[in-house]
Amino acid sequence: MENEMVINKDNYNQKKELDPNYLLGDQEHIDKTTKVSWILVITTISTSLGCSIPAGYNTGVVNAPAEILKQWCNETIIQRYYVQFSPAQLDGLWSILVSVFLIGGIIGGVAGGKLANALGRKGTLQIIYLINLVSGILFFSSKSFALVELFFIARFLSGLSAGLTMAMVPMYLLELSPANKSGLFGVMFTVGLNFGVVLSQFLGLGNILGNESSWHYLFSLYGGLVLLALPTLKCIPESPKYLYTVRNEHSKALSELSNLRGMPISDISWELENLLVSSERWTLRKVINEPSSRKAIIITCIIMLGQQLSGINAVFYYSTSIFRNAGMSTAGAQYGNLGAGVINFIVTILSTTFIDNFGRKTLLLFSSTICVFMLTALMISMILSSIGTIPGISYLLIIFVIGYVLFYGFGLGPIPFFIGSELTDVGPRPIIMSAMSVANWSGNFLVGLTFPFVNLVLKQYSFLPFIVFTVFLIIFTWKVVPETKQSLGQQSTDTE
Repeated sequence: MENEMVINKDNYNQKKELDPNYLLGDQEHIDKTTKVSWILVITTISTSLGCSIPAGYNTGVVNAPAEILKQWCNETIIQRYYVQFSPAQLDGLWSILVSVFLIGGIIGGVAGGKLANALGRKGTLQIIYLINLVSGILFFSSKSFALVELFFIARFLSGLSAGLTMAMVPMYLLELSPANKSGLFGVMFTVGLNFGVVLSQFLGLGNILGNESSWHYLFSLYGGLVLLALPTLKCIPESPKYLYTVRNEHSKALSELSNLRGMPISDISWELENLLVSSERWTLRKVINEPSSRKAIIITCIIMLGQQLSGINAVFYYSTSIFRNAGMSTAGAQYGNLGAGVINFIVTILSTTFIDNFGRKTLLLFSSTICVFMLTALMISMILSSIGTIPGISYLLIIFVIGYVLFYGFGLGPIPFFIGSELTDVGPRPIIMSAMSVANWSGNFLVGLTFPFVNLVLKQYSFLPFIVFTVFLIIFTWKVVPETKQSLGQQSTDTE
């Protein structure tokens, strides 16, 4: 697969005048081709199996077997410590076991940028694979050893790994991808994430692994995916842009890029020659003090918070009860909820075919606007359903749930995960992606903490805060967010 890329000389000359160190090839008009090689494909599959899918899997796995796990915790504590928990204490313990995953995610997000620079992108990947493998073993062992503490540690480690994954993997894939396929490889992280969620929902059904005898297999199964990914670590590359700009290892960077593209160095050296190299280390303070990177980190964090506050978690929270109210059995409602997750996954896959044909800003505005319409229609339908004035209103609720999930996947779902990498240069990129990961987990934690109270107070109007947040996101995107998709004739200009 080859992608034509034309370098515009006037654009280069303008940058060269601004900075004499900006390198430009000798040809007046360079027509280059860049290959999506088998190494890039294997790397994408490897990061999905070892990082993205486990992150999504551990995000969604706790929902279905919650009552079974509570009962196991209660029995284990009685057996080991001779202590009987009240229902309220048991709910509190379960809340801790659920929320420690989010705390791990925040810590992983903070650490992700530093590790990506200190150990390299590939070194950080190895750490993520190792943590996922250890956490999977601990999940499996927690039942055998009858230790709630092992389950707690496994939840924390899986959250830590997910936070590192979110900070590192989208950035890594974008640094490896050809410039005019950055959207495709940016979305591949979200494809893996959503597949992990759907896989955990499916396996968590009571007649598969979501039962008393098999839940430890359910929680640890993703470790098998990591084992499949481990052999590929030998052939996946270090990021050439990281080697060139951060490590200042130009020869090694060119060699890695040549292997990655499957082309001679003389044919691909121009991909790195337009990178500005600086000996300065980027810190959070420097990112905040420098105007362009400060704007990038603010935009990245607000878009990610907007995604988390757009109501996707609330929609999935309500979907099972909505399907039951439409006449489905409890089992049927669970399958309906799984179907909504499958739709989200399929749409994310479909977005890989068109995301590089439209602007990121355009897709964000389109997706967010339709989501506001669907949320508003869903809220109005819930109000009318509570009054009981319109026959068949419950079926409209299903349509609006599916419609929201469908259009969420077009832009609001995948784009916030990688737009930060496109807004900034190689130098400050790890710090900005760490901030994005922290914003994601903080927003997730905030929604999980407050939504039960919001639902209790607002009842049928509980979607109203999410509608307001999403409207704010639309206005912010329209007024502030620049377009990051490059035109066909524009060469990527990663600078530092």
